[in-house]
Amino acid sequence: MKFIKLGQQKGFTLIELMIVVGIIGILVAIAAPNFSRYQSKARQSEAKIALAAVYGGEKSFYSEYASYIGSMEAIGYAPEGQRRFYAIGWSGAQANTVTGFSGNSSTPSYATNNNPYTCSGTAATLGALLATDSQSFIAVGVGCVREGATNSDSWNITDTKILTNNVIAL
Repeated sequence: MKFIKLGQQKGFTLIELMIVVGIIGILVAIAAPNFSRYQSKARQSEAKIALAAVYGGEKSFYSEYASYIGSMEAIGYAPEGQRRFYAIGWSGAQANTVTGFSGNSSTPSYATNNNPYTCSGTAATLGALLATDSQSFIAVGVGCVREGATNSDSWNITDTKILTNNVIAL
């Protein structure tokens, strides 16, 4: 049997472990609020990418028909993914007819899909900010990017490729 003297014990004391756990707790308390903001900023990239795709589709459509159209199907845009935080598009009343175009123009917007968050004004904002005519367009993306946000986050892009964040909800 081998005996260990008091000064030769290996390991941590309970006090040392409690100090380490306390330090980790303080670091988590500091990092958690920042994590939510970074997550919201990452979700905003969904709106930027979707609106850039709408812009590209509208410019391609314009080069062929010399007119813009308020239809996602007509410009060849269809969102991907199981979860979408933003509704993208125009209001249904804005879909204009284009001379020479005989394709489907019945999809003016795509709603969010499996978004776990709800904010006030998501649907109303999408309908209120949209405008399109045959020689210009404003496509809008509206969504809720985090729990507890009082307003929906709103982005738009114009025919001159100006991307604007109208309502910042971080």
